[in-house]
Amino acid sequence: MNTKTIITAMLLLFNLTGFAQTKEETIAWIKENLEEYGGTGGIVSYSFIDVIVTPCSITFIEKNDDNDKPLYKYNFNPSEAKKWTVEEEAFVGLYISADKRIIKQTNLLDDTNEKTSNIPIKGGESGIHKRLIKALIHLATFCEQKN
Repeated sequence: MNTKTIITAMLLLFNLTGFAQTKEETIAWIKENLEEYGGTGGIVSYSFIDVIVTPCSITFIEKNDDNDKPLYKYNFNPSEAKKWTVEEEAFVGLYISADKRIIKQTNLLDDTNEKTSNIPIKGGESGIHKRLIKALIHLATFCEQKN
């Protein structure tokens, strides 16, 4: 094999592997975007605070932006979903939605729990919903506790 072929092969391999985000980059990107776009807009606005992201767990609190009161705590393992989609609900907006109810939602006012499949995500940045789904799927590949 000549030197040009080896160098070309090495550059190609470097370029192919250079596009995938590392675990740390994926965690940071999801955290940043849930803090920026998580929640709903409209008459009453909600956002996400205290966002914690690991490969096997995502936790955050949804708060009312008008009075800063925490309302719900969400917790889920992204590797439990086989498929994520973008859904729309009238008067609420867009959600990213898992194929099953894997998200534990705790009402912080009365300490009751229920399971949901939806995470409300505000609009704003073009394609943010689909990009969050791709990042959740990628994050799940780093989770060692497979379901």
